[in-house]
Amino acid sequence: MQCKLDEAERYCSINSLLINATKSLASIHGPLPNLLPVLTLLRRPLTYVETSKYVGISLCSTARDIFMPHYEEKAATARRAANASLSLESYIGPLPPSIALTLYRARVEPHLTAGCEVALDVRTDALKTLEDIQLNFLRRALRVSPRAQTAALHSETGIWPLAFRRLALALRYLRYVLTDKPPLPYDALQDSWSLAVHAGAPSWWSDLHLVGLALDEPIHIPLRRFPTATSTTALLAQLHDALARSVERAVALSGRLPLLQRRLAHRSLMRRGAPIPLGEVCAYRAYLDLPTQRQREAITLLLLSEHPLAVERLRRQKTPPPRSERKCRFCLQPWAVEDETHTLLECDGGPLRARRDRFMEEASAIHRALPRLQFRLSSNALLDYLLQSETLLPLLATYVADVFSLCLSTPLLLPPDSNTRSPQGVTDRRVPPELPAGYRQ
Repeated sequence: MQCKLDEAERYCSINSLLINATKSLASIHGPLPNLLPVLTLLRRPLTYVETSKYVGISLCSTARDIFMPHYEEKAATARRAANASLSLESYIGPLPPSIALTLYRARVEPHLTAGCEVALDVRTDALKTLEDIQLNFLRRALRVSPRAQTAALHSETGIWPLAFRRLALALRYLRYVLTDKPPLPYDALQDSWSLAVHAGAPSWWSDLHLVGLALDEPIHIPLRRFPTATSTTALLAQLHDALARSVERAVALSGRLPLLQRRLAHRSLMRRGAPIPLGEVCAYRAYLDLPTQRQREAITLLLLSEHPLAVERLRRQKTPPPRSERKCRFCLQPWAVEDETHTLLECDGGPLRARRDRFMEEASAIHRALPRLQFRLSSNALLDYLLQSETLLPLLATYVADVFSLCLSTPLLLPPDSNTRSPQGVTDRRVPPELPAGYRQ
């Protein structure tokens, strides 16, 4: 090492280059010798350090993951940027989702993905803190609770899960290196591939292979085949498809996202079973641009199952009753489960029926074929159609918001043997004659 330092001094003196010896540091990666060698540069002894920063990336010689301080620093910076962005609400009021997501892309995501071309996420818990920051920001942007399903946060905003986003940026950088062949990065890539294939040693190339296999929907990056620009472009296409499958599978397996599940089922049917492209599975949705905050929140709470209906509220009890026992508080019918479709389109309860008739009258004035569709389609299909109609979406959002307000002012219908109070704090346990046997409000 001292010979290399001396050679660097000679090279700089011949080419009129200056070395800042006071800023030069030494670090040992691997087992420490019993006696540290003295390294000098311009006759100055170098200081040995555990952690140092090189080209913006913090490296540590004593941790198992040499990039651990880099993850910690970027997580702290991203958290400060996220808090500063969201603190704007204290001055200008609630941020529309479009503005909040623009701030995320401009101020937060650059820190969450900084150095991802070099620091590959091979450590299982490396991304945990960064992912928590991303998910907390998305929940704040959509104004939903921590219970909101993670898959829905991505499918409704178009923001990629961080593991997929960071790997995509690393693959794009790899394609740049293979296309333009900048001398130092291209030589480093060849050395990394040679180490992984011929020596069986850990390297950047082997780490990239492992990161692809660690995704929710794994992609296979051939370890022994040297990459080309064409093969890397194909890997990026595979990554897009894997992300679409990952989000689609998470939504399909959720027990709380019936409206999103029906949306995906409809699009799969329209494509006759062909895979749904990423642009339809994970995209920024039109309802996030509705003119008022009340309208945006109503549709968001409806789709993400964050609404005040019994099918969701009673799920949060310590011992959730079966779905069939989450009865409607308005019509009080023993067969009626208070879910999204029943409450919005089927319930005959007095206040809901009057508000729905007014909504259908206003909507029919805009969409004259709606009465025929109401007669021909099932309630589920009609609700799905209304949610997909951009012309009717503002009216629907106002109607949904009014229904939710009625729900918040009317106590839940609690099933027998339930010790949970309704959200409004009603404690009267007298059972009116019209309630289903054993139920109370």
